[in-house]
Amino acid sequence: MLPMRPPRTSARPAPSRIRLVVSFVAAASVGVLLLGQAPVDSAPRTGEVTARQVTAVASTKVVLKRRKGVIQGDGRTRYVANGTEFRPRRTSVALPPRVRARSWVVVDLDTGRLLGKHRARARLPQASTIKLLTAMTATRTIAPRARHRVTRFEKSQVCSCAPIRRGRWYRRDALIKAMLLPSANDAAEAVAGSHPRGRWAFYAEMNALAQELGAVDTVAKNASGLTATGSHSSARDLVLLLRASLQDPTVTRILGQRSARIATAANKLPRRVWRGTDYVNRYAGSLGKSGWTTPAQNTLVVVTEIDGHRIATAHLGAPSGYSTDGARALTEWASENFRGLNAVGRLPLA
Repeated sequence: MLPMRPPRTSARPAPSRIRLVVSFVAAASVGVLLLGQAPVDSAPRTGEVTARQVTAVASTKVVLKRRKGVIQGDGRTRYVANGTEFRPRRTSVALPPRVRARSWVVVDLDTGRLLGKHRARARLPQASTIKLLTAMTATRTIAPRARHRVTRFEKSQVCSCAPIRRGRWYRRDALIKAMLLPSANDAAEAVAGSHPRGRWAFYAEMNALAQELGAVDTVAKNASGLTATGSHSSARDLVLLLRASLQDPTVTRILGQRSARIATAANKLPRRVWRGTDYVNRYAGSLGKSGWTTPAQNTLVVVTEIDGHRIATAHLGAPSGYSTDGARALTEWASENFRGLNAVGRLPLA
């Protein structure tokens, strides 16, 4: 007779392994509960949660349906309320205001921290806010005493609202004032036309400067910001352009003027122009530039100093009447909750 085999038995894991698995599952479950979210759809059906899945849950944005109130942050979770993505620290933070625009950002300009954003890198028509780039390009490539004779093409621009005359000679800074304050498109093209190598060389210089500043979402097809195929920027890029403008003494000085006197190079035909950016005219301690075209709608980029912090905000595609109010509401929200907000992104180093 063949010897009888011993009955088969199932091997049991060591008690220490059981404790290890239970501890791991419990810890992962607690991580999910701390986030205040249900496990992601890809979680195993057995109920086990791996470390990789916990990380995925932690990086998920939580969309809040309520429009007002506060949220208790954990320092990691990103929330979206009223369209704005933000990340509270381990403290209570008020929900951001409702903003009506296609894209926007609000930034701590001193550190480059994005405190809130909505489609910050969306490439959209930017209208006259591009004139910040035009002005900076002019101060870098055109001599201050250089003179330019206004051409028929320049004077024929839509919104020819500067008191400059076709066939007359003007100096660089007079044209920049007319371009930035009443946002004159004829003056903007006159600035481009005064480049030593011509208008198209000026446009190329504008795009090279945008790349140098890190504004990689920006393409300029003209100096004025009027609608042109392939011309666009982003809310994040507009803040970069404003930050660089504030480092240019000539541009900063002109942006800070409520009005300016414009005259020919021979000091004839003097006229006074007025700043047309409503936000800056309304709120002390602010600088910036607004714009409007039918495709772009209202655009705005401004910085406001509040309680020692320089808070910048940019809006693209705001319906009529909403860019100034939306920018102010977002600026005040960022100021009031400044210490309770972690970054949701950063600007490139200046």
